[in-house]
Amino acid sequence: MDSNEHTSNPSPLSNLRETLTYPGWKVVGACSFLAIFVGSIFVYGFPVFFLHIQRDLGLSSAATSLIFALARGEAGIAGPITGWIVDKFDSKPIIIFGGLMVGGGLAILSIVHTYWIFLVVFIGMVAVGNNTSFGQTFLAVINRWFVKRKAVAMTLVITSYTIGGAFMVPLLSRGVEALGWRTVLLYAGIFVVVLSIPTSLFIKRSPESVGIDIDQSTEAPDRPTSAADRARIAESDFGVNEALKTTTFWLMLTASSLRISVTSGILVHAIPIMTWRGLSEQSGADLVALLFFIAIPSRLFFGLYSSGIQTRYILSMGMAFGTLGLFTLIFVGAGWAVYTFVAGMALLEGATTLNWVLMGQYYGRRNFATIIGIITAVYSMGMLASPLFLGWMFDQTESYRTGLIIFLVMYASSSIFFLLSRRPIRPAKVDHSSNAG
Repeated sequence: MDSNEHTSNPSPLSNLRETLTYPGWKVVGACSFLAIFVGSIFVYGFPVFFLHIQRDLGLSSAATSLIFALARGEAGIAGPITGWIVDKFDSKPIIIFGGLMVGGGLAILSIVHTYWIFLVVFIGMVAVGNNTSFGQTFLAVINRWFVKRKAVAMTLVITSYTIGGAFMVPLLSRGVEALGWRTVLLYAGIFVVVLSIPTSLFIKRSPESVGIDIDQSTEAPDRPTSAADRARIAESDFGVNEALKTTTFWLMLTASSLRISVTSGILVHAIPIMTWRGLSEQSGADLVALLFFIAIPSRLFFGLYSSGIQTRYILSMGMAFGTLGLFTLIFVGAGWAVYTFVAGMALLEGATTLNWVLMGQYYGRRNFATIIGIITAVYSMGMLASPLFLGWMFDQTESYRTGLIIFLVMYASSSIFFLLSRRPIRPAKVDHSSNAG
């Protein structure tokens, strides 16, 4: 009897060993590695080239913004298609495809001197490759591999983009100053290809694809002990049409779209905004890097610390921090205002790590990529418009003030919508059998 009890009740050390040896952590490591060294170049690093491209090609702020805006708008067109592909097919060829497209595109851009060719290559190769392989794919893969530790795994991957931004922004900025922006683009393209192809071998589509039954693994959800718990678990995987019928989906879509649109516009123009506030380009790049450095512990704290506070409250609070920081940047002329802005944005970036975690918690594993693909299609329109709008406003007024005031209202609205996003209830299915005959 004693031996049976010992066998059926493994020690905490044994449980920890089983948890750490779960193959999903290798997938997290590979996704995080690519997010740091590949994904961050496009997401956070490329705005370093904004002013250099503008000067070299003789462009207005709006024309330069159009390059970044259309690249983000492309994600809207491809979002639902990418989501469907990621849900249906293996991740490895998708990532290899993206690595070749991004790397080849960056190399071609290093020798392009015509605006429209630059625009087509950046959107058709770099943006397509990145949006297909180094965004939704990572989130969907992690969502399949994890149930109990979904928040931890997603937080680690999403934080990796921030880690990459913290290191890549000053590295790229100093590389551009020393070698020129075209040489840096060429080296970056080679770097992407060399890293993405071998790393993709470690990213498996799902536990089931390698013969693991997730219900028999350390990620198996806790056994329900009541009828209510069993019903809740049974309803955790929403169909796409079922998700679209919930009010929460539309609240989350609106909140996410407002948040991402504003953040996209700000990050594209981050260094020009800093120069508008009187800083040099290098100092502006260093402040953007500081934002990402602060966001690293912020993301880890909000994503990993279990405070018992509902996720939607944390998201709302994060948006409030960002709103306060942006308010200070706009209306306070003192030098310390830029640091308050950086701190507020870092806290916002930390809290909003939970945006996609919450979507996974609310709508389950089965159709996750397709559902966020639909959201991507909507918020990408805002990602297209926001950098272009800020650039156009600056061309008209030689100031970012009016555009940032509008962004301030959008951030505040996002905070409210996240606050209202309660856990959805699956829409009741209509039973037509009673009407037969």
